[in-house]
Amino acid sequence: MDFSQLYKQYKPLLFSIAYRMLGLIQDAEDIVQDVFETLQQQNPEDIRNIRSYLGRMVTNRCINELKSSRKTKVDYIGPWLPEPIAQQDLSDPARLSERRDDVAFAFLVLIQTLAPAERAVFVLRETLDYSFEEIALVTDKTTVNCRKLYSRAKRKIALERQSEYSMQPFQPDRPELARSFSSAFMAGDISKLMELLSDDAILITDGGGKVRAAVNPIYGKNRVLALLSFSISNNAGVAKSVPRRINGHEGFLLSRNNRLYSVYTFAYTEDGSAISRVYITMNPDKLKNITEA
Repeated sequence: MDFSQLYKQYKPLLFSIAYRMLGLIQDAEDIVQDVFETLQQQNPEDIRNIRSYLGRMVTNRCINELKSSRKTKVDYIGPWLPEPIAQQDLSDPARLSERRDDVAFAFLVLIQTLAPAERAVFVLRETLDYSFEEIALVTDKTTVNCRKLYSRAKRKIALERQSEYSMQPFQPDRPELARSFSSAFMAGDISKLMELLSDDAILITDGGGKVRAAVNPIYGKNRVLALLSFSISNNAGVAKSVPRRINGHEGFLLSRNNRLYSVYTFAYTEDGSAISRVYITMNPDKLKNITEA
């Protein structure tokens, strides 16, 4: 068995599983690395289906990690958002199509509400298009149980958002709205921001207790605008924005005094006419894998 070839072939898939389940880049990388180190200690002849075998090891480790980190998230200061994956090149569709990190950020936020086993089944089915038979092999459950977990997960997410559109992992991008938001934010144009936001807009900031951020989601256009106005006043003259693709959707980075300060990404109304969610990742631990250049 050529381990270097297996690593090259399966690492992207295994990272996709781990990142989507955990929402953290380094933790996902560590689990994938650990799985390949374990693989090198196995007898290749004992493994009949290497794809299912590797997928099962990654999935089980992710489930264990989620169970062990549950208390940590409960104690987390303010809302917990996944770590964003920022792609620098916005202009090369061929390059972007090679990656499958483009699961909408809003979708990753939603699946945080699922129990570990539900999340595993849902990620494999919704974002990686596994059959229930394949999922059963990976999760070491029966096909019937996998179908039940999947149905339960869909119901939970539907209750969270009451919209079939918001359940789709690969949502349409609205780059013109993201760019208009960035321009209006930097210009301090509150009236333009008002036009861009839906009436039921929600703003969520993740500072993790390490930087100043709202400790609860902000509901409704007027309250969101009030917080944005406060942020604009704090950033006036000292901040710059850099467009960046965040999990496959256009957003932007905000830096202050030549230091990355936050990542903005969005979700949109079903008809694509307005911004319905503004996610602001500010926890420095979740920005360390992002470069401005």
